[in-house]
Amino acid sequence: MTPEIIAVGFGGLGLFLLGMWLITEGLRVAAAGSLARLLAHWTSNRARGLLAGTLLTAALQSSSAVTVATLGFVNTGLLRFERAVWVIFGSNLGTTLTAWLVALIGFKFKVDVLALPLIGVGAMLRVFAPTDRYRSLGMALAGFGILFLGIETLAAAFTGVAPSLPLQVGAYRWVVMVGSGIILTTLMQSSSAAIAVVLTALAGGLLGLTDAAAVVIGANVGTTSTALIATLGATANARRLAFAHVLFNVFTAIVALLMLYPLLGAVQILVKGLALGNDPTTALAMFHTLFNLLGVLLMWPVEPRMSRFLQTCFQRRQMTSGALQYLDGNVAGFPDAARVALGKELSRLLAQYPTSVGALARERGGDSLPADRRQVLDGIGEFLIDVSRRELTSTQAEIFIQGWHIQHNLVNIEEALAVLRENNNKLRSHADASRATALLEEWFTQLQDILAKDWIALSGDEQPGSFAAIESAYESVKATLLQSAIAGELDRQVLDQSLQMISISRRVIEQWYRALGHYQLLRRSTSPDLRGAADCDVGGPETAGATTLPRGD
Repeated sequence: MTPEIIAVGFGGLGLFLLGMWLITEGLRVAAAGSLARLLAHWTSNRARGLLAGTLLTAALQSSSAVTVATLGFVNTGLLRFERAVWVIFGSNLGTTLTAWLVALIGFKFKVDVLALPLIGVGAMLRVFAPTDRYRSLGMALAGFGILFLGIETLAAAFTGVAPSLPLQVGAYRWVVMVGSGIILTTLMQSSSAAIAVVLTALAGGLLGLTDAAAVVIGANVGTTSTALIATLGATANARRLAFAHVLFNVFTAIVALLMLYPLLGAVQILVKGLALGNDPTTALAMFHTLFNLLGVLLMWPVEPRMSRFLQTCFQRRQMTSGALQYLDGNVAGFPDAARVALGKELSRLLAQYPTSVGALARERGGDSLPADRRQVLDGIGEFLIDVSRRELTSTQAEIFIQGWHIQHNLVNIEEALAVLRENNNKLRSHADASRATALLEEWFTQLQDILAKDWIALSGDEQPGSFAAIESAYESVKATLLQSAIAGELDRQVLDQSLQMISISRRVIEQWYRALGHYQLLRRSTSPDLRGAADCDVGGPETAGATTLPRGD
């Protein structure tokens, strides 16, 4: 094997992977909300979930992308676990289209006649198209062209290496072949790319059909590595779904190995019956489809029990308030799911603040959640940074800008609450502070009631209040404190500390109303279709009319 052949092989593999990435990313962005709506609404039963997974994977040319998207939608609640399982099973069927594309087009046509025009048209669309959707479609078209060039380059490398590299694997033949498929897919993070390599090795004479079939079985198992990696830091449901993926693929692989020769015999009959010729690559594509279909049929009666078992697992995952409940890297790659998840995460946080303000009215008042909540806010910031690195439309970018504003407002509130807690404890330790603490308790209790009513209003059909409504209450408690000091009921130190506390609490309220204003805009940007699919809004139904809440940071 010469260095030139090695270089050609690596170059071909690189072209194939680049083409796959361009296709997946281009079609994902071009689809925009269609992917989310498809997963949300086309999965009402097992058969439709299976069909949705198959079609999406066939369209995006990436089972990994569909798997990660499904994990993200399960996190947000847009997709029920029992339906998501069948989307994952369907993605295994959908990925077989890649094998058919390679077998029927990659080796049957003069590739440069097909690939170069696709690259040219795609590049022109990418550069000159007027909208994000058409630019993304152009990227996908160019990806198809580059993918076919990669297939041709890989085929040339394997054709050159096959005569000089006899494959001797001895007694451990099946272990080596299946293991090779697992390793290939894990390293490339793409079962489609691994299968393309196997098909080109088969076409070049490096592998026989039986060996190639065993490698494809291994590649099917290896694709679960993507799901397992994606569950790091993910929710309990996402972890359950990843393990369902592993169980399905391992179960299918075991059955396929046990029935390898009968399946290959059935493949030969089907290929002849459908007049597909005697090309071994076509037979391998048929085998890939057949054993995945067999796996689906075998799992049909087993899945309900498997799902019930998996739903008893990972019960303690993310039970603490300091953990993100809806956001992770899986969601970040799909903006329409990400904005729903972001709204839910922020809704969960916003609902805590009335109680946190009211806690200041209690003796040695404290809040048991500040450290946990700050951890969640930091996680939201990291998530928004992750999202900002993705390719977003201007509309999507504006949505996440609102998320940045809310996160910034809540960080300001946390800082102010930390100062209030410290001052509250100091004030209560003062010997002559009983009058001041009584007034402050009344003030913070009043604030808690107002904030709670505003949150309930925002979660329903009513318009929340405005910052101006609190101004009169603020001026009233300030005047009462000053009058108490004039009457000799407060000393200067207690007065100064009390005035400082109501001034800081005024800042908390100001930031709260600004956060609510941005939250309203975030909610309005969320697709009603997606909210309905999740069986709950990110914060409640839409609010009619112009908001009276202040905006800004």
